Amino acid sequence: MRFLLVFFITFFSVSSDQSLRAQQKDFSGVEVSVDQDRFVDFLRQQPYERDNHTIGLRIGFYGKAANHTYLGLPWVRENIDAFLIDNLLHNRGFQPEVISHNFAITINGFSPSYISDQTLLFDAAQLSGYDFLQDRPFSSFTGIRSSRRLEGSKLFAHSAHRLDMAISTSFTFGFASFGMIQGIENLFGGNRPEANLWKRDETKVYPTGQTMPKGLPVLMYSFSYEAVVLRPIRKIVIQLRPEVNLGTYTNVGVGMDIGKVMNVEKNVDNLGYTDANNPSLLKVNNENIGIAISAGFTARAVLYNAHLNGIYSANPDHYISLQDTRKLVLETYVGAKIQLLKKIEFSMSINSRTSEFKLAEKKTPYWGTLGMKYLIAPEGEGCYD
Repeated sequence: MRFLLVFFITFFSVSSDQSLRAQQKDFSGVEVSVDQDRFVDFLRQQPYERDNHTIGLRIGFYGKAANHTYLGLPWVRENIDAFLIDNLLHNRGFQPEVISHNFAITINGFSPSYISDQTLLFDAAQLSGYDFLQDRPFSSFTGIRSSRRLEGSKLFAHSAHRLDMAISTSFTFGFASFGMIQGIENLFGGNRPEANLWKRDETKVYPTGQTMPKGLPVLMYSFSYEAVVLRPIRKIVIQLRPEVNLGTYTNVGVGMDIGKVMNVEKNVDNLGYTDANNPSLLKVNNENIGIAISAGFTARAVLYNAHLNGIYSANPDHYISLQDTRKLVLETYVGAKIQLLKKIEFSMSINSRTSEFKLAEKKTPYWGTLGMKYLIAPEGEGCYD
Protein backbone atom coordinates (compact mmCIF):
# COMPACT_ATOMS: atom_id res chain seq x y z
CA MET A 1 0.00 0.00 0.00
CA ARG A 2 2.93 2.36 0.58
CA PHE A 3 3.89 1.82 -3.04
CA LEU A 4 0.42 2.89 -4.17
CA LEU A 5 0.61 6.07 -2.12
CA VAL A 6 4.04 6.88 -3.51
CA PHE A 7 2.80 6.26 -7.05
CA PHE A 8 -0.35 8.35 -6.66
CA ILE A 9 1.35 11.45 -5.35
CA THR A 10 4.23 11.00 -7.79
CA PHE A 11 7.03 11.56 -5.35
CA PHE A 12 5.84 14.98 -4.15
CA SER A 13 6.29 15.54 -0.45
CA VAL A 14 3.80 16.75 2.10
CA SER A 15 4.78 19.33 4.70
CA SER A 16 3.06 20.09 7.98
CA ASP A 17 4.79 23.46 8.45
CA GLN A 18 3.47 25.31 11.49
CA SER A 19 3.40 28.58 9.53
CA LEU A 20 0.67 27.06 7.35
CA ARG A 21 -1.39 26.19 10.39
CA ALA A 22 -1.27 29.83 11.41
CA GLN A 23 -3.25 30.74 8.29
CA GLN A 24 -6.36 29.15 9.75
CA LYS A 25 -8.76 30.80 12.12
CA ASP A 26 -9.75 28.77 15.14
CA PHE A 27 -13.19 28.42 13.53
CA SER A 28 -13.43 28.97 9.78
CA GLY A 29 -16.93 27.77 8.99
CA VAL A 30 -19.74 25.30 9.65
CA GLU A 31 -21.74 23.10 7.31
CA VAL A 32 -24.82 20.91 7.06
CA SER A 33 -25.17 18.57 4.06
CA VAL A 34 -27.89 16.04 3.29
CA ASP A 35 -28.09 13.14 0.80
CA GLN A 36 -31.50 11.94 -0.30
CA ASP A 37 -32.98 10.05 -3.23
CA ARG A 38 -35.98 12.35 -3.41
CA PHE A 39 -33.84 15.40 -4.21
CA VAL A 40 -33.66 14.13 -7.79
CA ASP A 41 -37.19 12.75 -8.13
CA PHE A 42 -37.79 15.40 -10.78
CA LEU A 43 -35.64 13.21 -13.04
CA ARG A 44 -37.59 10.00 -12.36
CA GLN A 45 -40.83 8.48 -13.48
CA GLN A 46 -43.46 7.91 -10.84
CA PRO A 47 -43.97 6.07 -8.54
CA TYR A 48 -40.90 7.24 -6.62
CA GLU A 49 -41.15 4.94 -3.60
CA ARG A 50 -39.42 2.07 -5.45
CA ASP A 51 -36.27 4.17 -6.04
CA ASN A 52 -34.51 4.22 -2.68
CA HIS A 53 -30.78 3.87 -2.18
CA THR A 54 -29.06 6.64 -0.21
CA ILE A 55 -29.50 8.75 2.92
CA GLY A 56 -26.78 10.86 4.52
CA LEU A 57 -26.25 13.72 6.94
CA ARG A 58 -23.06 15.60 7.72
CA ILE A 59 -22.57 18.37 10.30
CA GLY A 60 -19.07 19.80 10.53
CA PHE A 61 -16.90 22.70 11.59
CA TYR A 62 -13.64 23.91 10.14
CA GLY A 63 -10.46 25.64 11.20
CA LYS A 64 -7.55 25.14 13.55
CA ALA A 65 -9.83 23.97 16.37
CA ALA A 66 -10.94 21.06 14.17
CA ASN A 67 -7.44 19.63 14.52
CA HIS A 68 -7.27 19.87 18.31
CA THR A 69 -5.75 16.87 20.08
CA TYR A 70 -8.58 16.88 22.63
CA LEU A 71 -10.93 15.68 19.88
CA GLY A 72 -8.95 12.43 19.71
CA LEU A 73 -9.47 11.55 16.06
CA PRO A 74 -7.14 14.28 14.67
CA TRP A 75 -4.30 12.82 16.75
CA VAL A 76 -4.90 9.38 15.21
CA ARG A 77 -5.09 10.82 11.68
CA GLU A 78 -1.92 12.85 12.15
CA ASN A 79 0.04 9.77 13.19
CA ILE A 80 -1.25 7.77 10.23
CA ASP A 81 -0.38 10.67 7.90
CA ALA A 82 3.11 10.83 9.36
CA PHE A 83 3.66 7.10 8.92
CA LEU A 84 2.16 6.65 5.45
CA ILE A 85 2.82 10.02 3.80
CA ASP A 86 4.70 12.79 5.60
CA ASN A 87 7.76 10.82 6.69
CA LEU A 88 7.67 8.46 3.72
CA LEU A 89 8.34 10.88 0.89
CA HIS A 90 11.33 13.08 0.24
CA ASN A 91 10.96 16.70 -0.65
CA ARG A 92 10.88 16.88 -4.43
CA GLY A 93 9.84 20.47 -5.00
CA PHE A 94 6.30 20.54 -3.61
CA GLN A 95 5.60 24.01 -2.18
CA PRO A 96 2.77 23.90 0.38
CA GLU A 97 0.68 27.05 0.53
CA VAL A 98 -2.49 26.29 2.54
CA ILE A 99 -3.33 23.76 5.22
CA SER A 100 -6.90 23.38 6.48
CA HIS A 101 -8.83 21.00 8.72
CA ASN A 102 -12.34 19.75 9.32
CA PHE A 103 -14.08 17.75 12.05
CA ALA A 104 -17.49 16.34 11.21
CA ILE A 105 -20.25 14.12 12.52
CA THR A 106 -21.36 11.95 9.63
CA ILE A 107 -24.27 9.55 9.27
CA ASN A 108 -24.86 7.67 6.04
CA GLY A 109 -26.95 4.70 5.02
CA PHE A 110 -27.85 2.57 2.02
CA SER A 111 -31.03 0.64 1.39
CA PRO A 112 -32.65 -1.71 -1.11
CA SER A 113 -35.25 -0.34 -3.53
CA TYR A 114 -38.07 -0.58 -0.99
CA ILE A 115 -37.88 0.81 2.56
CA SER A 116 -41.49 0.08 3.56
CA ASP A 117 -43.68 -3.01 3.25
CA GLN A 118 -46.83 -1.08 4.18
CA THR A 119 -47.73 0.11 0.70
CA LEU A 120 -49.70 -1.31 -2.19
CA LEU A 121 -46.69 -0.88 -4.46
CA PHE A 122 -44.61 -3.17 -2.26
CA ASP A 123 -47.34 -5.81 -2.32
CA ALA A 124 -47.51 -5.58 -6.10
CA ALA A 125 -43.73 -5.94 -6.34
CA GLN A 126 -43.84 -9.04 -4.17
CA LEU A 127 -46.52 -10.60 -6.38
CA SER A 128 -44.48 -9.83 -9.50
CA GLY A 129 -41.43 -11.61 -8.10
CA TYR A 130 -39.41 -8.95 -6.28
CA ASP A 131 -36.91 -10.63 -3.95
CA PHE A 132 -35.07 -8.72 -1.20
CA LEU A 133 -32.26 -11.25 -1.36
CA GLN A 134 -31.56 -10.12 -4.93
CA ASP A 135 -31.28 -6.46 -3.86
CA ARG A 136 -28.71 -4.72 -1.69
CA PRO A 137 -29.12 -4.97 2.12
CA PHE A 138 -29.84 -2.19 4.59
CA SER A 139 -26.69 -0.73 6.15
CA SER A 140 -25.61 2.43 7.92
CA PHE A 141 -22.69 4.17 9.60
CA THR A 142 -22.69 6.77 12.39
CA GLY A 143 -19.44 8.37 13.47
CA ILE A 144 -16.93 11.20 13.28
CA ARG A 145 -14.31 12.18 10.72
CA SER A 146 -11.10 14.21 10.92
CA SER A 147 -9.73 15.63 7.66
CA ARG A 148 -6.66 17.52 6.52
CA ARG A 149 -6.09 19.22 3.20
CA LEU A 150 -2.79 20.56 1.83
CA GLU A 151 -2.82 22.81 -1.21
CA GLY A 152 0.30 23.84 -3.05
CA SER A 153 2.28 23.54 -6.27
CA LYS A 154 5.40 22.14 -7.85
CA LEU A 155 7.64 24.06 -10.21
CA PHE A 156 9.42 21.99 -12.87
CA ALA A 157 12.75 23.72 -13.36
CA HIS A 158 13.48 22.30 -16.82
CA SER A 159 10.21 23.57 -18.29
CA ALA A 160 9.20 26.34 -15.87
CA HIS A 161 5.80 24.61 -15.65
CA ARG A 162 3.87 25.06 -12.40
CA LEU A 163 1.58 22.22 -11.35
CA ASP A 164 -1.20 23.05 -8.89
CA MET A 165 -2.12 20.19 -6.60
CA ALA A 166 -3.92 19.28 -3.39
CA ILE A 167 -3.45 16.34 -1.04
CA SER A 168 -6.29 15.34 1.29
CA THR A 169 -6.45 12.73 4.02
CA SER A 170 -9.20 11.76 6.45
CA PHE A 171 -9.74 9.22 9.19
CA THR A 172 -13.26 8.12 10.07
CA PHE A 173 -14.35 6.15 13.13
CA GLY A 174 -17.80 5.16 14.28
CA PHE A 175 -20.32 2.38 14.63
CA ALA A 176 -22.52 0.39 12.29
CA SER A 177 -26.28 -0.01 12.35
CA PHE A 178 -27.33 2.60 14.90
CA GLY A 179 -31.09 3.09 14.87
CA MET A 180 -31.01 6.84 14.17
CA ILE A 181 -30.62 6.29 10.41
CA GLN A 182 -34.30 5.32 10.16
CA GLY A 183 -35.31 8.63 11.75
CA ILE A 184 -33.12 10.59 9.34
CA GLU A 185 -34.60 8.68 6.40
CA ASN A 186 -38.10 9.64 7.52
CA LEU A 187 -37.12 13.22 8.39
CA PHE A 188 -35.85 14.03 4.91
CA GLY A 189 -37.99 11.56 2.98
CA GLY A 190 -40.75 14.05 2.15
CA ASN A 191 -43.86 12.35 0.83
CA ARG A 192 -42.19 8.96 0.48
CA PRO A 193 -43.61 6.17 2.67
CA GLU A 194 -42.44 5.89 6.26
CA ALA A 195 -39.39 3.61 6.37
CA ASN A 196 -40.11 0.63 8.62
CA LEU A 197 -37.83 -2.08 7.24
CA TRP A 198 -34.61 -0.74 8.84
CA LYS A 199 -35.53 -2.60 12.03
CA ARG A 200 -35.12 -6.36 12.22
CA ASP A 201 -38.37 -8.30 12.36
CA GLU A 202 -37.93 -12.07 12.48
CA THR A 203 -41.65 -12.66 11.88
CA LYS A 204 -41.42 -11.50 8.26
CA VAL A 205 -40.65 -13.95 5.47
CA TYR A 206 -38.20 -11.55 3.83
CA PRO A 207 -35.03 -10.13 5.44
CA THR A 208 -35.29 -6.90 7.40
CA GLY A 209 -32.76 -4.91 9.40
CA GLN A 210 -29.17 -4.07 8.69
CA THR A 211 -26.46 -6.36 7.42
CA MET A 212 -23.79 -5.31 9.96
CA PRO A 213 -24.19 -6.08 13.68
CA LYS A 214 -25.55 -3.16 15.68
CA GLY A 215 -22.88 -1.06 17.36
CA LEU A 216 -19.99 -2.74 15.56
CA PRO A 217 -16.92 -0.42 15.57
CA VAL A 218 -15.80 0.44 12.01
CA LEU A 219 -13.15 2.77 10.61
CA MET A 220 -11.69 4.05 7.35
CA TYR A 221 -8.62 5.97 6.23
CA SER A 222 -8.93 7.90 2.97
CA PHE A 223 -6.35 9.60 0.77
CA SER A 224 -6.79 11.63 -2.41
CA TYR A 225 -4.47 13.60 -4.63
CA GLU A 226 -5.63 16.26 -7.07
CA ALA A 227 -3.38 17.49 -9.89
CA VAL A 228 -4.44 20.15 -12.39
CA VAL A 229 -3.62 18.78 -15.84
CA LEU A 230 -5.16 21.53 -17.97
CA ARG A 231 -6.36 25.09 -17.46
CA PRO A 232 -7.57 26.24 -20.90
CA ILE A 233 -8.69 29.58 -19.46
CA ARG A 234 -8.17 31.08 -16.02
CA LYS A 235 -11.29 29.79 -14.24
CA ILE A 236 -11.72 26.49 -16.13
CA VAL A 237 -9.84 23.59 -14.54
CA ILE A 238 -9.41 19.93 -15.48
CA GLN A 239 -7.80 17.73 -12.85
CA LEU A 240 -6.92 14.10 -12.16
CA ARG A 241 -7.85 12.64 -8.76
CA PRO A 242 -6.33 9.31 -7.63
CA GLU A 243 -7.81 7.97 -4.38
CA VAL A 244 -7.22 5.20 -1.85
CA ASN A 245 -9.72 4.11 0.84
CA LEU A 246 -8.87 1.52 3.49
CA GLY A 247 -11.30 0.05 5.99
CA THR A 248 -15.09 -0.15 5.83
CA TYR A 249 -14.87 0.65 2.12
CA THR A 250 -11.58 -0.64 0.67
CA ASN A 251 -10.84 0.41 -2.89
CA VAL A 252 -8.43 2.17 -5.21
CA GLY A 253 -9.86 4.76 -7.60
CA VAL A 254 -8.90 7.26 -10.28
CA GLY A 255 -11.15 10.19 -11.05
CA MET A 256 -11.31 13.28 -13.22
CA ASP A 257 -13.04 16.58 -12.51
CA ILE A 258 -13.77 19.52 -14.78
CA GLY A 259 -15.29 22.77 -13.69
CA LYS A 260 -15.57 26.51 -13.63
CA VAL A 261 -14.03 27.49 -10.28
CA MET A 262 -14.37 30.59 -8.13
CA ASN A 263 -11.69 33.27 -8.15
CA VAL A 264 -9.84 31.93 -5.10
CA GLU A 265 -9.87 28.26 -6.13
CA LYS A 266 -7.04 26.46 -7.86
CA ASN A 267 -8.65 23.02 -7.77
CA VAL A 268 -12.11 21.76 -8.69
CA ASP A 269 -14.41 21.16 -5.72
CA ASN A 270 -15.75 17.61 -5.97
CA LEU A 271 -19.40 18.27 -5.13
CA GLY A 272 -20.33 14.61 -5.05
CA TYR A 273 -22.20 12.68 -2.35
CA THR A 274 -21.47 13.00 1.35
CA ASP A 275 -20.37 9.40 1.89
CA ALA A 276 -17.50 9.18 4.38
CA ASN A 277 -14.85 8.68 1.69
CA ASN A 278 -15.67 11.92 -0.14
CA PRO A 279 -15.19 15.16 1.80
CA SER A 280 -15.61 18.45 -0.05
CA LEU A 281 -13.79 21.76 -0.21
CA LEU A 282 -14.73 25.16 1.19
CA LYS A 283 -13.09 28.46 0.31
CA VAL A 284 -14.33 32.01 0.82
CA ASN A 285 -14.57 33.88 -2.47
CA ASN A 286 -13.21 37.42 -2.85
CA GLU A 287 -16.42 38.79 -4.36
CA ASN A 288 -19.93 39.11 -2.94
CA ILE A 289 -21.26 36.57 -5.44
CA GLY A 290 -19.25 33.52 -6.39
CA ILE A 291 -20.42 30.64 -8.59
CA ALA A 292 -18.71 27.34 -9.35
CA ILE A 293 -19.93 24.50 -11.57
CA SER A 294 -18.29 21.08 -11.75
CA ALA A 295 -18.70 17.53 -13.00
CA GLY A 296 -16.61 14.42 -12.74
CA PHE A 297 -16.30 10.67 -12.52
CA THR A 298 -14.37 8.10 -10.52
CA ALA A 299 -13.57 4.51 -11.49
CA ARG A 300 -13.01 2.33 -8.42
CA ALA A 301 -11.48 -1.13 -8.10
CA VAL A 302 -13.38 -2.47 -5.08
CA LEU A 303 -11.83 -5.01 -2.72
CA TYR A 304 -14.35 -4.86 0.13
CA ASN A 305 -17.51 -2.93 0.99
CA ALA A 306 -18.98 -3.58 4.45
CA HIS A 307 -22.26 -1.94 3.39
CA LEU A 308 -22.72 -4.83 0.97
CA ASN A 309 -20.61 -7.64 2.36
CA GLY A 310 -21.27 -7.24 6.07
CA ILE A 311 -18.60 -8.34 8.53
CA TYR A 312 -17.50 -11.87 7.77
CA SER A 313 -21.07 -12.86 7.02
CA ALA A 314 -22.15 -11.98 10.57
CA ASN A 315 -25.71 -11.64 9.29
CA PRO A 316 -26.34 -14.64 7.05
CA ASP A 317 -29.91 -13.49 6.31
CA HIS A 318 -28.91 -10.84 3.80
CA TYR A 319 -25.51 -9.81 2.48
CA ILE A 320 -23.80 -9.69 -0.89
CA SER A 321 -20.98 -12.19 -1.18
CA LEU A 322 -17.55 -11.11 -2.38
CA GLN A 323 -18.12 -13.28 -5.44
CA ASP A 324 -21.27 -11.33 -6.34
CA THR A 325 -19.72 -7.93 -5.61
CA ARG A 326 -18.67 -6.06 -8.74
CA LYS A 327 -14.96 -5.34 -8.71
CA LEU A 328 -15.21 -2.19 -10.86
CA VAL A 329 -17.66 0.60 -10.02
CA LEU A 330 -18.08 3.91 -11.83
CA GLU A 331 -19.36 7.00 -10.00
CA THR A 332 -20.36 10.30 -11.62
CA TYR A 333 -21.63 13.66 -10.41
CA VAL A 334 -22.59 17.13 -11.65
CA GLY A 335 -23.09 20.03 -9.28
CA ALA A 336 -22.97 23.75 -8.60
CA LYS A 337 -22.47 26.07 -5.65
CA ILE A 338 -23.09 29.75 -5.03
CA GLN A 339 -21.62 31.98 -2.34
CA LEU A 340 -23.42 35.13 -1.22
CA LEU A 341 -21.83 38.09 0.57
CA LYS A 342 -18.84 35.95 1.56
CA LYS A 343 -20.96 34.45 4.35
CA ILE A 344 -23.35 31.82 3.01
CA GLU A 345 -22.81 29.04 0.48
CA PHE A 346 -25.49 26.81 -1.04
CA SER A 347 -24.65 23.73 -3.12
CA MET A 348 -26.44 20.94 -4.93
CA SER A 349 -25.21 17.94 -6.87
CA ILE A 350 -26.72 14.99 -8.71
CA ASN A 351 -24.80 11.77 -8.13
CA SER A 352 -24.88 8.35 -9.72
CA ARG A 353 -23.17 4.99 -9.29
CA THR A 354 -23.20 1.90 -11.46
CA SER A 355 -24.46 -1.36 -10.02
CA GLU A 356 -22.29 -2.66 -7.19
CA PHE A 357 -23.40 -6.30 -7.35
CA LYS A 358 -24.33 -8.95 -9.91
CA LEU A 359 -27.72 -10.13 -8.67
CA ALA A 360 -31.10 -9.65 -10.34
CA GLU A 361 -31.90 -6.25 -8.80
CA LYS A 362 -28.84 -4.59 -10.29
CA LYS A 363 -29.50 -0.94 -10.96
CA THR A 364 -27.75 2.36 -11.43
CA PRO A 365 -28.99 4.49 -8.54
CA TYR A 366 -28.84 8.27 -8.49
CA TRP A 367 -29.56 10.75 -5.73
CA GLY A 368 -29.06 14.38 -4.74
CA THR A 369 -26.91 16.24 -2.24
CA LEU A 370 -27.95 19.58 -0.75
CA GLY A 371 -25.55 21.60 1.38
CA MET A 372 -25.37 24.89 3.24
CA LYS A 373 -22.24 26.44 4.74
CA TYR A 374 -21.80 29.47 6.96
CA LEU A 375 -18.44 31.10 6.29
CA ILE A 376 -16.44 32.64 9.11
CA ALA A 377 -12.99 32.83 7.52
CA PRO A 378 -11.81 35.90 5.59
CA GLU A 379 -11.90 35.84 1.79
CA GLY A 380 -9.37 33.57 0.14
CA GLU A 381 -8.96 31.38 3.19
CA GLY A 382 -10.13 27.83 2.86
CA CYS A 383 -11.45 25.34 5.31
CA TYR A 384 -11.54 21.67 4.49
CA ASP A 385 -14.65 19.55 4.85
